[in-house]
Amino acid sequence: MALSKPKGRLFRKYVVLFVTLVSGALVTSGLVEIYFSYQENKMALGRIQREKAQAAASKIEQFIKEIERQIGWTTQAQWGARSLALDQRRFDYLRLLKQSPAVTEISQLDTAGKEQLRVSRLAMDVAGSQTDFSQEPKFVEAKAGKIYFSPVYFRKESEPYMTISMPRSGEDPGVTVAEVNLKFIWEVVSQIKVGRAGQAYVADSRGRLIAHPDISLVLQKTDLSGLPHVQAIRKASPRPGGDGEEAAIAKDFQGRQVLTAYAPIAPLGWLVFVDLSLGEAFAPIYASALRTVLLLLLGIALSVLASLFLGRKMVTPIQALQAGALRIGSGDLRHRMEVKTGDELEALAHQFNSMAGQLQESYAGLEQKVEVRTRDLTEALEQQTATSEVLGVISSSPTDVQPVFDMIARSTVRLCDSHFCAVFRFDGELIHLVGHHGLTAEGAEAYQRGFPLRAGQDSAIGRAMLTRAVAQIPDIQADPDYAQHAIARAVTFRAIVGVPFLRDEKSIGGIAVSRSQPGPFSEKQIALLKTFADQAVIAIENVRLFQELQARTQDLTRSVEELKALGEVSQAVSSTLPRCSTFARPTISTRRSSRPFGRCLFGRAKASWVVRQSRGSPRRSPTSRSLTPTRAASEIC
Repeated sequence: MALSKPKGRLFRKYVVLFVTLVSGALVTSGLVEIYFSYQENKMALGRIQREKAQAAASKIEQFIKEIERQIGWTTQAQWGARSLALDQRRFDYLRLLKQSPAVTEISQLDTAGKEQLRVSRLAMDVAGSQTDFSQEPKFVEAKAGKIYFSPVYFRKESEPYMTISMPRSGEDPGVTVAEVNLKFIWEVVSQIKVGRAGQAYVADSRGRLIAHPDISLVLQKTDLSGLPHVQAIRKASPRPGGDGEEAAIAKDFQGRQVLTAYAPIAPLGWLVFVDLSLGEAFAPIYASALRTVLLLLLGIALSVLASLFLGRKMVTPIQALQAGALRIGSGDLRHRMEVKTGDELEALAHQFNSMAGQLQESYAGLEQKVEVRTRDLTEALEQQTATSEVLGVISSSPTDVQPVFDMIARSTVRLCDSHFCAVFRFDGELIHLVGHHGLTAEGAEAYQRGFPLRAGQDSAIGRAMLTRAVAQIPDIQADPDYAQHAIARAVTFRAIVGVPFLRDEKSIGGIAVSRSQPGPFSEKQIALLKTFADQAVIAIENVRLFQELQARTQDLTRSVEELKALGEVSQAVSSTLPRCSTFARPTISTRRSSRPFGRCLFGRAKASWVVRQSRGSPRRSPTSRSLTPTRAASEIC
């Protein structure tokens, strides 16, 4: 058969396959790397921006709370005369303006909502103006016991302000109203730096810009409520410290694509935003993507070169394997392949060589294997034949178990490759030798002197009788409990096994097999001994049942003979009594029974009967006295 060589096909296939696999892996890895890098950078930037927004929101919230706390000092009840209360209140307001620069004006409203005092940084102080603010939210909300925060407004269209009003306590409760300059918030957001061009800003609850690094945008009252991301945040009603999206891509109020994060300010409902343009935010991602593309192109080029090299390295040994397989397949089992690649191809060549060697050995040793298999089959056939022979002896000798024992002993010695075999009967205490095979006359005599033997751990058959299981001693010299060394020396054996005869879970006998060399008996030999033991139990049981049946038959025969004898006696007596005067020498006889009467000859002497002759009668014979006819008949009966 000619070796076909499709030139180049396998080589091209491997090159294309390697290039595709490597390129696909590189492309997939690059795309995955770009995607995860994008997500990780986005999340990292979002976390940074959110942390900065939360820091700014925290500062603004602390600023409002500090002002609220300072205003709260001025709402405490006044002690002393009513005429001095207004002056004391004015003094407190001046001290508040000095301590809190953000508060530009503070006023006191009475319970009716009329202004009683106003202290300002930007105007003259006013006392008792009685201006009515009873309908203003700053009075209504505070009068209800709440702290009021007004919407942000611009004073003189220059700076953002907010009104804070709080209820007062004391005998004359009212409301304290403070005007707070929110320029501090502008200072806070101006200090936040995000990247090169990032910025932070604050929107109030209505979405208007109230703080931005570019103050002109605040003064223009820029409205952010129309932006989609601001609307989504207001609908979601964010809570301070709540979990939310780290960052989102949106358009700012100037229409630029930005990466934005926010943080709420409680309780004002304001939002602090931190924006970073997408170009600057994703610049590391773009650089990483460019590096990935360059590495991808370089990897593809290297994969092509590696595929060409590996393709050639693989095709050459494969062709050698193909040629070697063809020679081995054609029958040249001595051929060996020489492949030196140091990888799986070399291992494959070794496997082919090993296969060829095994085939060569298989052909060379085929006859030996057939012989071994034939020997195994012959051994199995011999075992089956021996079993059949034992069963034949059992069926042909129902009244005597000894031929069965002899057959078992002979078959065991032949099939178990043993030195000798002995068969025993067990009466519950002592073990009796009933058969053996394989011993010389001297050995048999020495062996028989050791029996009967009491069941115990000092012998293999004794252990089998006690445990009702197979007892095997691979080496009697190494067994500390074995004590029958005198018998072992006389018979010259080292290994022995005992198998019990079990009937109704009781030991009634057993088989002991020994051999001169130490070592355990095989499982097949143990199984054969168990089979012989079961057949011996069947034979013993058959003989026992036969003997019981024979004894019962004899008992029935004797009972029938007794009944016949009694019947004859009764018939003789009944026939003799009416004719006692007509003959002088009646004779009554009985045959042998369980209680024999013997044979008696009676004669008449005057008015009585006397025994004239007897044979086989009991010691107390009727000859010791005379009987009347009636009395004699009754006593005889």
